[in-house]
Amino acid sequence: MNSPGTATPDSAPFEQAIEQARQGEDLTADQTGALIDTMLRGEADDEQIGQLLLQLREKGEAVSEIVGAARAMRRHMTKIPHSHSILLDTCGTGGSESGSFNISTGVAIVTAACGIPVAKHGNRKATSVTGSADVLEELGVPIESDAETVAKKLDQVGLCFCFAVKLHPAMKHVVGVRRKLGVKTLFNLLGPLCNPAGATHQLLGTSHPDAQGKIAQAIAHLSTTRSFVVHAADGQDEVSLDRYTEVIEVKGEAVASQTRWTPKDFGLLPAGVEALAASGPAESAAMIRAILDGEPGPRRDTVVAGTAAALLLTEKVATLAEGVRVAQTAIDGGAAREKLRELANS
Repeated sequence: MNSPGTATPDSAPFEQAIEQARQGEDLTADQTGALIDTMLRGEADDEQIGQLLLQLREKGEAVSEIVGAARAMRRHMTKIPHSHSILLDTCGTGGSESGSFNISTGVAIVTAACGIPVAKHGNRKATSVTGSADVLEELGVPIESDAETVAKKLDQVGLCFCFAVKLHPAMKHVVGVRRKLGVKTLFNLLGPLCNPAGATHQLLGTSHPDAQGKIAQAIAHLSTTRSFVVHAADGQDEVSLDRYTEVIEVKGEAVASQTRWTPKDFGLLPAGVEALAASGPAESAAMIRAILDGEPGPRRDTVVAGTAAALLLTEKVATLAEGVRVAQTAIDGGAAREKLRELANS
């Protein structure tokens, strides 16, 4: 990568984009994609990368910028081949700072046990106490697998983990700048939009309501079949049983509907975020094991609710209440525990 201050052949496009953002003008998808391509090839100046990301953050990232950046990241990622007509991801944007255990990871495991193939995309912790990679490692799952091994697991188990560090190698060119900036930028919105296995369905959580609408509109441009973009009243980027969860449904190229789910829709008791707290990966893993072993309570109910949403999304069930019953059966019958064992041992 070029050192800060070094002139590059791509300096003019960066300077133009920085000035546009400074003036409050949104970049086009193609313009953003070309800039991200330059970054991910290692041909961009660190200082200009930082300036651009900060100016976009100050202006507020536009849907066109998210779409262009996601398309560029997809071009650079290592893809996981598969033959599934339906493939789910439960990766969210993170950043809720709720301190909860890895709910979306638990949802991925239980959903796979219900017969829906899942390619869980994720990374180590950044803004949370534990990332999906951290907790899966604690659960005995090999997370450093190469693309061929990940594809084999998806084929054989119906569940795999797509470790962002391994499958987005070009991100090494921007990791230093992102660490130096120390704030959330455009890249923090892209992880859920760049599943290496090309998930057809997404249960995608955002920790901020303003990001929810932008992400939903972006997904409509990114060739998925159907997605639920959720944001909980308690700030979680998950389906929550604390008051309500706002839901935006995206079908193909259209934002299809907006609705609100409450605990009553699931037939489950309310559960406050304080009941979901974990101190780190080890405790989060212990909580997931306990859920899969059948331990009742708000943590199990929260994973069951998320699974019910995933089953409704993929049309495995017709209602959230039916999804709850299917998820509970997968846990109580041992299928979810067995699915984790297969993921860890295959």
